[in-house]
Amino acid sequence: MSLTVETRLQLAAITLADELNFTRAAERLKITQPALSKQIAELEGRVGFTIFKRTQKKVELTDAGQVFVRGCKDALALFEKSLRLARATHEEVLPVLTVGHSPYIDPGLVSALLSVHLPLHPDLRLRMESMFALDLAHAVVAAELDLAIITEPSDNPLLTNVLIATAPLCIAMPADHPAAHRRSVTMQDLAGIGWIIFSRRTHPKIYERVLEVGRQAGISPVELHHYLGAQEVVQLITENLGVAFVPKGVSDTMQSQEIAVRPLSEAALQVRSYLVLRADESSRLVNEFGRAFLRKVIPNGNIVDSSGQMRLGL
Repeated sequence: MSLTVETRLQLAAITLADELNFTRAAERLKITQPALSKQIAELEGRVGFTIFKRTQKKVELTDAGQVFVRGCKDALALFEKSLRLARATHEEVLPVLTVGHSPYIDPGLVSALLSVHLPLHPDLRLRMESMFALDLAHAVVAAELDLAIITEPSDNPLLTNVLIATAPLCIAMPADHPAAHRRSVTMQDLAGIGWIIFSRRTHPKIYERVLEVGRQAGISPVELHHYLGAQEVVQLITENLGVAFVPKGVSDTMQSQEIAVRPLSEAALQVRSYLVLRADESSRLVNEFGRAFLRKVIPNGNIVDSSGQMRLGL
């Protein structure tokens, strides 16, 4: 089996995987359908396994094909990133880092990001992107993002996760709620009422943990409502639909005469934020920026090893 797979063959596989139709895929690639069929056959001959199952009615990816196409997408994304960096170096374009963050991240962490100054790169610009946690992790793996701040990222051997902040999950409630007069609340205080919570896709791990902690305590909501933005939370609370689970990035903006915000005391519901970058990240600029950011948010932390490299698994 040849280990070299040309870019045109990878693009053919990616396009056919997207369309699952030879005619539409050939149109996108601006080639004939027989030419596309020939490329796919050549590719399968090169790799030594079937990528697509074909019948007269449909085209499907095999299990091996799904893994292969995903790898092709990641490889091409890395190639495009390398090409952009090389062109920027050749043309002396101002350096740009694309940085992602979870919705409702602590504004202080974003401020720390924006305040990073690298003496060797005084003209460095940041391009900020807000995405859901799962999308952020995939974007870092695919090199669409240089690094990201992610709330409770999933474990992925292709990523390095460095813990940078821990904060309690908070409860926003009407100011006249009995628990509003205490410094903190417990899940027991939330029994028998409606819960307003961010969508599962926003923070999957925290979402599942909230429901699990409730089940373990024998507590479940009368109704479960979901929100995407802080304004929705305020509206749902003022309409007496329940109390809201909110991360610190939302809770800091919600305290008012009508709404009280209190931290949850359950240790299991602490919210952890991480700096995330590729485990094999080779860009000196990305690594220098990551270290400078960590020195800001963990000023007394041991973030490098004896060789001066960023420590993994902190």
